[in-house]
Amino acid sequence: MDGVPDRLHPAEGLLREGRAAGLRKGADRHRPVLVDAYEGNAYLRLKANPKYWGGKPAFETVVFKFVPDATSRVAEIESGSSDVTLEVPYEEFDRLRGKAGLKGEITPISDIAQIFITNGGVMDDKNVRLALIHAVDKEAIVKRLLRGYGVPIATLEAPEYAAFDPSIKVAYDPLWRRSSCGERLFQGKAGQVHHPNDARFQAEGLRDRPGDRRDVAQCRHRGRHRDLRNRQALRTAHVAQAGAGGVLQLGNAIGDPTCSTGFAMFSKSPHSAWHSDDLDAKIGPLWGEKDEKKRIDGWKAVDRYIAEQGYILPLLQYAQPVLYKSDLKVTPNVSGALQPTLVSK
Repeated sequence: MDGVPDRLHPAEGLLREGRAAGLRKGADRHRPVLVDAYEGNAYLRLKANPKYWGGKPAFETVVFKFVPDATSRVAEIESGSSDVTLEVPYEEFDRLRGKAGLKGEITPISDIAQIFITNGGVMDDKNVRLALIHAVDKEAIVKRLLRGYGVPIATLEAPEYAAFDPSIKVAYDPLWRRSSCGERLFQGKAGQVHHPNDARFQAEGLRDRPGDRRDVAQCRHRGRHRDLRNRQALRTAHVAQAGAGGVLQLGNAIGDPTCSTGFAMFSKSPHSAWHSDDLDAKIGPLWGEKDEKKRIDGWKAVDRYIAEQGYILPLLQYAQPVLYKSDLKVTPNVSGALQPTLVSK
């Protein structure tokens, strides 16, 4: 919503001058900042609104620079050209947070990573799916590839999400494949035989994450193959058709299970990769459930069922690094969105 009805308005003006006149006259007072200048792919400059009813902000002018390259963001903060930056490589974060004149904060945010599993071929076998899932050491991924910055997850619900259930656990067990599948190999086309490690995944995301390219190298080292394609416009439907599966980053700023489990797993959603009637039957009624407790409990039950069936491989919750000048105070935003109101002197 982006209109008059979704804002809070001072009652005094509305009662004194009438609703319509009060809204028109008070429109300029409802915005703490005004757009002063904008240049596409370069910057957005905001200035404080002197008529804002809520008081004077910490800064008269705020400039958002659009710097998509991580190396350039590091240069911006290290040179002093910018006061705050975020989403820098973790190595650079560790280096710069201890530098004189700079501070750093890192906090888990609402973005998560998972490997989508598609129907067809060997992935129709539940034991194969679970073998793949149990063989992934999420703790090692966080520790070795992300320098310890991240939170392993067992479902599509991060700890801050409304339907997070800490009792759902999926253990790392590299021997699970042998006990459940034996030494089974995958029979490919034209008589080719593939070892389970030879699965190919396509990775796509809205932006490079720290450690993504090291992840590619690590996968190749272990005999797996992964393509990293960074696209500004992500179409998850392409990932669903990529083959065995696709590695994706998804955000859920409001923390509601419909935006994580719902859109990722309901077959009618364009974002889903696994399509099965049994899962749709469990998810479908939750879209219209009016009782909030029943709704959240229902999503928790769906998450447990997905984990038991191995329909998707949740990996981790990302942590966002933020660097800023030491004379500032910055409050991290769990949604990952840096706002002027979260920065003060």
